[in-house]
Amino acid sequence: MNVNTLQKKIRIRDVVSAELTKIISHPVAIAALALTIIINLAFAIIDAIGVSFYVNSNQPPATISSFGVVMFFPIYVFLILPVIAASSEYKEGQFRMTLTATPNRQRLIIGKLIAMVMAVLSAIVVALIPPRLIIGMTDGLSFGFLIVDLGRWIAVYLLMSIIAFGLAGFLRSMITPLAILIMIPIFVATGVLLHWPEILRFLPDQASMSLLGTPAYEVTELPVAMALLTLICWALLWTLAYWITVIRRDS
Repeated sequence: MNVNTLQKKIRIRDVVSAELTKIISHPVAIAALALTIIINLAFAIIDAIGVSFYVNSNQPPATISSFGVVMFFPIYVFLILPVIAASSEYKEGQFRMTLTATPNRQRLIIGKLIAMVMAVLSAIVVALIPPRLIIGMTDGLSFGFLIVDLGRWIAVYLLMSIIAFGLAGFLRSMITPLAILIMIPIFVATGVLLHWPEILRFLPDQASMSLLGTPAYEVTELPVAMALLTLICWALLWTLAYWITVIRRDS
């Protein structure tokens, strides 16, 4: 069977099925999802039972859902899943075998992207939606506000996952993209870069928290629509970068 015949026989859905199987069967991805569920549910339960926390003596106590940075933290565990979807084959030396099985690189990258999105959306259903429903009902949100809140969180988890997926594929690494995404907010928190809020507010983490309505800093807050557009641009940028590497660099 020549390459052209093989390319015609392999359909997008075959690639998606194979890639999806790789993701959901990877032990680290399973562990990351389980840990995300545990952390998010723990935060929801703590909020539901009314445990309050003091930031300083000048402010009244607040429940955990009032701390946007804390509620945002579990996403960095969740991002292990899309990072594995893009980079595990490089680490485990399987990418050449994948290219042999799927010579059509365009079809391969499309299949990998679809599989990642399917896996992420499925994971969101179990890791994010139940805790957000508990928090929303505890905080007395109306049905309309509850749907908006869920929509914002789903958008952030999905777009951040696409960013992590593209970055991991571009760098061909599992550790480096996660380190970059985690270190950005830590570096921002030192205050060194707060002199340039015009730049900082467009970083993925800052835009995400603005989209959620809980900006990390007043000076980095973006309007919701602008925050959403910023995340979409980051997602498109790194997906395109990964796409080009698969087509060009990995040939």
